Amino acid sequence: MSDAVDFFISKFRKNIQKQEKWGRCYRPRPYRNAVVRFRNCSIDDFEERRDILINEAGLNAFLFRADKIPGCDLLSDSGTTTMTMEQWASLFMGDEAYGSNEGYFELKRQVEETFGPGWGDVDTSVGGASDSLFIFHQGRAAENAFFSVLSRKLREEGSSYPPEISNKLGPELKNRIKSKITTLSERFGSLREPICIIPSNSFFDTTQGNIEDKRMIPVNLPCREHLDNREDFPFRGNMDIEELEKLLSCERERIPLVYLTITNNTGGGQPVSLENIKKIRELTRKFAVPFFFDACRFAENAWFIQRGEKEYSGKSIKWIVHEMFRYVDGFHISLKKDGLVNMGGALVIRKEGDFKRRFPDFSCDLIDHQIMTEGHPTYGGLSGRDLMAVSRGLETITRQDYLDARIGQVEKFGEKLVEGGIPIIRPTGGHAVYIDMDRFFDGEKNKADFMGISFTALLLIGGHRVCELGTYAFGSYNGKREIPPDPRINYVRAAVPRLAYEDQDLFSVVEAIKVLADHREMIPGVNVEYGREMSLRHFKSRFSFLPLAKGAKSRKNKVLR
Repeated sequence: MSDAVDFFISKFRKNIQKQEKWGRCYRPRPYRNAVVRFRNCSIDDFEERRDILINEAGLNAFLFRADKIPGCDLLSDSGTTTMTMEQWASLFMGDEAYGSNEGYFELKRQVEETFGPGWGDVDTSVGGASDSLFIFHQGRAAENAFFSVLSRKLREEGSSYPPEISNKLGPELKNRIKSKITTLSERFGSLREPICIIPSNSFFDTTQGNIEDKRMIPVNLPCREHLDNREDFPFRGNMDIEELEKLLSCERERIPLVYLTITNNTGGGQPVSLENIKKIRELTRKFAVPFFFDACRFAENAWFIQRGEKEYSGKSIKWIVHEMFRYVDGFHISLKKDGLVNMGGALVIRKEGDFKRRFPDFSCDLIDHQIMTEGHPTYGGLSGRDLMAVSRGLETITRQDYLDARIGQVEKFGEKLVEGGIPIIRPTGGHAVYIDMDRFFDGEKNKADFMGISFTALLLIGGHRVCELGTYAFGSYNGKREIPPDPRINYVRAAVPRLAYEDQDLFSVVEAIKVLADHREMIPGVNVEYGREMSLRHFKSRFSFLPLAKGAKSRKNKVLR
């Protein structure tokens, strides 16, 4: 009997290790649905969606009514998570006291548990509040507070920086920085003096916007493997170490900190290796420059490290997270991503780190900003029940079975698109699939027509919402000409909310995208009716479809891989 049982155990184990194919599943989800919600619209309502899209939303996916989306809403994975029963139960335990509520201390404990020793320290010199944890209602509020205070500190410091960017940078990097300076000078009239530079692997839109709003220069230094479209390279989110060293050696005085986005959202949701993190730490230590994470998807990044770096394959996600955060002086996070909640953000600064030594009074000024804009430091713009839900979310996010299922679902979604001939950024990222618009249209369309906007608009009529993150979202207009993002990106992102959809839902998105791919000659360009010259313009602009070129007709296109 024992031999028979062991035989079937071995067969069952082998079965669940098979790669899943269309219509065949071997491994069940590590969770089950406890609540469902029926939509109040139908996939058949094509004409209604067309009218809303054109007459109300102006072709802008951000302005389209969510209650009229019958399929998958993949505009963002931010704040769209389906929370766990443990999180819903924790809401009832929320303490809504104005100061020093119970949830604050629970969250502080969980931050240290999740990110490692030292991240929840308390310093009585700042009134008994945490000297590490600063709570905000979402990540961009934390970014704004951080760069507002930092900019003020740098102005107070003053400096005798050289008036010109160093020629030793080399013409390519120097010209990129000078182009940024020119663009911002045209926008603001003048920049703060001295001009400060903040390098990153790639900044996301609001982070870049907050830095530029404070008259500082964000510089993207994505790794060469990403720029060369190396589909066999597992860490395309890495920062270019050589470029960073060049920038630090020539312009160290202008650089208040180095920022690393994990995973690299702008660059296709690509992860950063622990090796890259360590090399950045070595350089920042060498040049005495603080090092920070944009940590929105830290757990997903840890999962990729576990899978892609052999020396960490046997380590737990929790161990890898602790190791990652051992090398940074601070981080900001939108808890709406890997915090698994619908609202929340934080800025966390290491008490004994390089940043704290460089700016010893920073925490006091930050608390003043927090009180004026968000509330008392022990709730920071969130209700007590939200703080409890965040704590449970940070506890859940490092579960191996959760991350296996979550990232595995995104990978399957990406592979289905590839099977359908849709060109995507590969390897597939952890939270989203990125469709390459330049390859999708294969040079057949004028790239100035912002075809990603047209793509997202037509897919909305098909019942699904995605987001243009390309030449419109990251480009700018100076009143005379369009300035594309540098380095150039031209993607449409399909971000998958956590625990919200099943494979069947995502596969239906694939089929709708294939309709657009099969008839891409019939996809019109767009005209910008409003907002082209604005900052963060993709959130606000309105568009209209351009007439199709004479003679355009539908025919199935070749497969683009």
